[in-house]
Order: sequence, then C-alpha cells, then structure tokens
Amino acid sequence: MAVRQFVRTLVGILFLVTALAAQKAEAQNWDGSGLIRFGVFLQGSVLDLDIERRTPAGAVLQQSASPSGLGVGIVTGYDLRLGSFVIGGEIDASWDDGGSKARPLSNEKYGIDFLATARGRLGYMVHPGFMVYATGGYGMLGTEYILEGVAAGERKKYGTQGGFVYGGGLEYDIGWGIGFLEYLHQDTGGWSFRNSLGNTIDLKSSQDVFRLGLKFKVGHDHSHDVYRRPDGPLK
Repeated sequence: MAVRQFVRTLVGILFLVTALAAQKAEAQNWDGSGLIRFGVFLQGSVLDLDIERRTPAGAVLQQSASPSGLGVGIVTGYDLRLGSFVIGGEIDASWDDGGSKARPLSNEKYGIDFLATARGRLGYMVHPGFMVYATGGYGMLGTEYILEGVAAGERKKYGTQGGFVYGGGLEYDIGWGIGFLEYLHQDTGGWSFRNSLGNTIDLKSSQDVFRLGLKFKVGHDHSHDVYRRPDGPLK
C-alpha cells in the first residue's frame, strides 16, 4: 500500500508541475544546451501473467491471465544535446484500469494498477524537429488481485513487481511542445502471496505499453536554436 500511495502522490505532484510548466512553455532560455521536459500521455497496456496456484493440500494448478486496459500518466525528464545525439533521463508514473479473470475459468481476477519507471535515453536528431530514441531502466508494476464470491465478499490484494524496462520512441517538435510515441516492454521479478482461502499464488509477468503524449519544454530549445534564437542564428 505504501508504494501505491507513493505513486499516487507522484502523479499528483507531476500533474501540478506540468500545469505550471505549460503556462511558461514558450519562455525559453538560450544560454544552455539542456532541456527540461514535463508531459502527459495516454497509455494502452497489455499484461501477460503466468500463474501457479498451490492449495494447502499440495495440489498445483497452472493458470494464466491477460489483463489489458487504458490509462493516463505523467512524465518529466532532462535532455542534453551533444551534436546530433541527445542523452538524458526520464521518470514517469501512470495509472491503468485493465483486468481479466484467470484461465482456466475461476473466481480470481487480476488487474493492472500502476506503472512507474526511471529510465535513461539515447536519441538521434534525424531532423532539427524530429528525434528517434532508445530507452532503458527500472520499472515498478502494480498488480491487483481480486477473489470473488467468498463469504465476506471480494477480497483484494495489491502487489508490486519490479524489473528491467526498455523500449524506444519518436518525438516531433511542434514549437510550443513536443509530441511523442513510445513503446516499452517489461519483464518482472514476480509476486508471491497467500489468498484468504490459504492458497499460495506465484505470479510472473511481462508487460507491453504503448504511449501517445505531449511534452512541454522548459529551458533551452536545442531542436530549434538555429531558427528561433531571438538574437539570430548561431555563428
């Protein structure tokens, strides 16, 4: 629960910072080579779960589940321009609503709760306004478990799985902001717990994430410094 509260707090803080950054998105500072970004995005997630359920008597059942859903998120980061290359880092937090029942059919349901990542980025400027990039780092995936139909109603558990996350994306500069498309993949270290019926459940998961969003620029506009410097082109 502490991790979930932390992610909720992080999302709230980043939403506030993004709103403030958006109001000053065109107030550029031309004295540096770095660019701070704050952004928002829509997200589609597909989570594949391999489930092993063991009863107190020792019986083992292999199951699977594939919750998918839509969500929203916030991202912030810093980029440094080195010629045609850009290096930097980002942190983000997103919330999803996906869920599905375990197969074979059961009264157990699994869902996507949140995803928070911290990643490095390496990009290449194909054009002053267009960049392709690769990214990698560490992610925390929040997973939800619901046991339906028991005497006391639904029984919920929340777990956090960590693992390496990697992917890539495209960014296009539209002057006052940056539109982006991004794909991420994560394989987690798993989650083990005991439900209210005494069954021990071991999860292993992998997740694919697709994002479409907008970032606001605060600081030096490295993509357009030749065209938009108020004191003329660089010499």
